[in-house]
Amino acid sequence: MYKGNIMSVLAGNRDMAKTIAEKLGKLHEDGKIRIFYRRNGDYIRSILSSTEYPEKILDIAEIATLSSKIFIHVGDSLSWIDGELALLSTASGLPTFIVTNRGETEIRKIFKGTSLETSPIVQEPVDEESVMEDNGVVYIDKAFVVKGVGVVVTGFSMTELKVHDKLVLLPSMKETEIKSIQVLDEDQEGVGPGVRVGLALRNVKEEEVKDSYLMVKPGVKAQKEFTGKAIMFPWTQVSEGQFHFVTYGVSVTGSLQKNGEEYKVTLNQPIPKPKRIVILNVNTKQGKPRVAGYFLP
Repeated sequence: MYKGNIMSVLAGNRDMAKTIAEKLGKLHEDGKIRIFYRRNGDYIRSILSSTEYPEKILDIAEIATLSSKIFIHVGDSLSWIDGELALLSTASGLPTFIVTNRGETEIRKIFKGTSLETSPIVQEPVDEESVMEDNGVVYIDKAFVVKGVGVVVTGFSMTELKVHDKLVLLPSMKETEIKSIQVLDEDQEGVGPGVRVGLALRNVKEEEVKDSYLMVKPGVKAQKEFTGKAIMFPWTQVSEGQFHFVTYGVSVTGSLQKNGEEYKVTLNQPIPKPKRIVILNVNTKQGKPRVAGYFLP
């Protein structure tokens, strides 16, 4: 059974992001999200990078929250982009490694107050082949019909899957069954967390999956409202209102409101309860931080 890990490379320079990712895997899919693979026995490493950053923030925030580890490149010249990536790392709460030729004292000073102040510094990215945590969720990036097969979705397993497992599609809440599993064009009876998969589904129509963004195991509850603690970065100058909320590799619009000592998040689409949600303000002016903070349900 294949198992694996998902990592992301964040950089303001798209070519540099590709160069770093290629040290961890071979380019397999080249679109607005580049996907790199490396297989070692039954372990598969997936590395993600965005081709639309810094112009757009959503894709890079999505791949960060889909990952279990982040590599951030810090180059010879600095700009607001470096600060925004530091805030994204901080908001994600994920282990982050700084890829740079700069000295440690300088890095710690530049990024004081963010997670990069204490993140390990490396000149080359490395992976110790750790396996992702099982959270009962499957991320979906494409849904289509294959002649003779039926409805197929592609994405990443963030849970152990087996043929005939039941799953619930979001947002439709339609229950489906896994008819077959493919990994690297090979049929599999099962797969562990952290692996890119193709799943043929039973008991579901194309129109019922075309807007799907996640699947969850039947015991995993999805909801639109959460209460908890919001940590808003001081320079965002906003603490309530409409935002994009990013977790499990997807972004959902909604509102954040202070509710006594807690905050309440109301989303337009349901998601499983996560450990952490990145809050984005995509309408802020370029050069100002679009990462507003994070929410702890």
